[in-house]
Amino acid sequence: MLHKCVNPACAVRFRNLGRGKLYQIESEYLEAPAPGPSPSGRRVRTVRKVERYWLCDECASSLTLTFDQSRGVVTVPLPDTAKPRVLPALRLQPLQSSAPTP
Repeated sequence: MLHKCVNPACAVRFRNLGRGKLYQIESEYLEAPAPGPSPSGRRVRTVRKVERYWLCDECASSLTLTFDQSRGVVTVPLPDTAKPRVLPALRLQPLQSSAPTP
């Protein structure tokens, strides 16, 4: 059950779905075989797991989630490309007509 923001540095408690950003992550992994012979002859089976994570509004404005094989789901800063950029103004020259004037 969700109880707080997934950011370890944040203590905001989860209250409702209308605030913050909710992530649902489905993972699939291979379960180790049980020792001894198996009746079906299968040695490894695939197990699916669904987990939910929540970032509060403040954390969601600068962080997202990613999966790290050694640490699991971790927060990472949003790339700079996600932030709005101010572009320099362009000077437009008036269009000149190529049609001859009478």
